[in-house]
Amino acid sequence: MGVEVLYNLWSSITSANVNGMAQWLAVIGFALIVIVAIGYGIAGSVKLIKMISSMKIKEFSLLLLALGFALIGIAVVLP
Repeated sequence: MGVEVLYNLWSSITSANVNGMAQWLAVIGFALIVIVAIGYGIAGSVKLIKMISSMKIKEFSLLLLALGFALIGIAVVLP
């Protein structure tokens, strides 16, 4: 039952027609989740920029090194 509502939500968003109270509530809930996620993304990006701009050269180099190892690790795990 719940999966059908989500499928109907996705199809109604992509085709821009919403029928019934359940689909309207699902669209509103999805919109709220997206708005909160965007807000947290913006706030996190601002904090990240502030943190990176206040780093010393050694700390920044170690951050880039750790990021490089993480990306290599992800590339090895992905098929």
